[in-house]
Amino acid sequence: MKVSASPVIDRNILDKAVIDTVLKVLYNNADKDALHLENEIYKPNRITLPKKEAERLWAVMIASGWVSPVIGFGNAGKLELTREGYQLMAQYGGYAEYLNAINNSQQQQTLILPFQVEEQKQESAPITPETTKKAAQKGDK
Repeated sequence: MKVSASPVIDRNILDKAVIDTVLKVLYNNADKDALHLENEIYKPNRITLPKKEAERLWAVMIASGWVSPVIGFGNAGKLELTREGYQLMAQYGGYAEYLNAINNSQQQQTLILPFQVEEQKQESAPITPETTKKAAQKGDK
């Protein structure tokens, strides 16, 4: 009997790859209203996840705001892209490309600018009980 070890993948790398695949499949099948996550996205792309991981990724994807579950009879397990999801895909082409763009822009935007502290000029007298009484007396006249 031959035993082969399955490769150990970092959870963050797995999350990024799965989310990228889901978004790309939904975007490339925009002619369909919604796709079943397990049957129409995971299986054709040979993605196999333990149930706990699949549920966690479902929650992460829903929380991202880029996909939403389809509600209604016969739609259990189906996802669709939201307006923000379409915008992300149209602008970047995928989740991996989005992350690369964000990382590159953060590296390029590291600017250290000098700052100056300006002292406030005191234009009026300080507020004290005496000035408050004088102001109240002026208002009564």
